[in-house]
Amino acid sequence: MSKIVIGVVENEMIIADTICITLKKLGYNVLPPAPNYTKAIAMIENSKPDLLLLDINLGGIKDGIDVAKYSRSINNIPIIFLTANSDLTTIERAKPVKPNAYLVKPFSKEDLYAAIEIAISNYEADRSLKNTNYILVKAGYDYVKLKLNDLMYLTSDHNYVKLHLIDGKEISCRATMQEMYEKLNSTNFERLGRSITISIKNIVKLETNKVWLTGDKEFNINKQIHEMLLEKITTSEVL
Repeated sequence: MSKIVIGVVENEMIIADTICITLKKLGYNVLPPAPNYTKAIAMIENSKPDLLLLDINLGGIKDGIDVAKYSRSINNIPIIFLTANSDLTTIERAKPVKPNAYLVKPFSKEDLYAAIEIAISNYEADRSLKNTNYILVKAGYDYVKLKLNDLMYLTSDHNYVKLHLIDGKEISCRATMQEMYEKLNSTNFERLGRSITISIKNIVKLETNKVWLTGDKEFNINKQIHEMLLEKITTSEVL
């Protein structure tokens, strides 16, 4: 579990530095900015950011849209396009890449924060682009990157969900259990009821009316849940 890391691709270094400073003030981890296509590709390959802020016009033959296309081809992360031009031609060129948000310069700290919130929300809602190895969850005011293999079970209380990790740590998120369940890979997780979801990979013992997880955590189950768990365990070869 870690705070998300943002990569900035901007050819005007004063603007790039200002964006990075603003992102740090907002509590994000930020990589050194990349001023062109080549350095942007190197940043993506070597540092693997969790979100990209891409200026469309990089002053070269290849621009931010080309960077976005490359990023989409090797990993699926939220992308925000930055541009001083909101003309129809630019927007039409950007559409095929399916950016998660679009920010027109000049923009404020509040605009930047809102764009990141929208980008992550849109990214998590788009199942076709989501990396199933992890989810981005909001803990307090911060977004954190959580590996699904680190998640043992979830419990809910009204509009809050508590994520219980293998190492004993807990993360509280303002969300419903249904919203959180939709973020997960349903092949590896199963709901035991309205307020409990467990990781199939962490099941160590299964009986007709009870299931045990790593660390001797146990839950009561009914016959229907038992059958669903048994099917998933058999399919995924957990036991």
